[in-house]
Amino acid sequence: MNILLNIHYSRVDYVSMSANVSSKIINIQDRILDAAVQRFQHYGIGKTTMADIAGDVDMSTANLYRYFKNKEDIAVACSKRCLGDRTAILSCVVQNQSLDAAGKLQEFVLEMLRYTYDQVSSNPRINELVNIIAEKYPEVVFEKNTNEQLLIKNILLEGKEKGIFDFEDIGKATIAVHTSIHIFQLPLAMTIHKLDTLLDMARLTTNMILNGLNKR
Repeated sequence: MNILLNIHYSRVDYVSMSANVSSKIINIQDRILDAAVQRFQHYGIGKTTMADIAGDVDMSTANLYRYFKNKEDIAVACSKRCLGDRTAILSCVVQNQSLDAAGKLQEFVLEMLRYTYDQVSSNPRINELVNIIAEKYPEVVFEKNTNEQLLIKNILLEGKEKGIFDFEDIGKATIAVHTSIHIFQLPLAMTIHKLDTLLDMARLTTNMILNGLNKR
């Protein structure tokens, strides 16, 4: 009996220890990403080295390589974290019970625009990161588009179920909407227009989309 109890508690201790180690690794990785974002914003990816990032988090360069294999690996992780934050914000819009489907679609586009504008405003070198991801890591772009289209699909299905929207093919409707609002997540567009102008453009675009979706 004592042997069985000892085995049980040993397993519990092992699981607890593993959880603590995993949590510690995640915390260290977050510190690394925070430092990398600051470096990328001020100096760009090209002028940032692994040694720079390691120094900012008070670790050796060799130790940094235990967590990320190279600088681009860190850049990808930064991008995924940023996109994850944006997806969470857009998901909150979709889950907002105080809005109908039309209101959700409009707020979805506006939140997408605001988030992109804030990111570009705080990180004028973001195009460098966007280009690297687009050229070398298409799977990240694919995941982003898939997540966005799923959220849009949920809005459209809700609208059709409530008798607000009318369309024949949910897949085609989702892609059409996603394509129509793509400009409001392009960093270049954020540098050409002021936020108020972009918001007006987003509202106009969304109204045109809704006119096409509304049940007659």
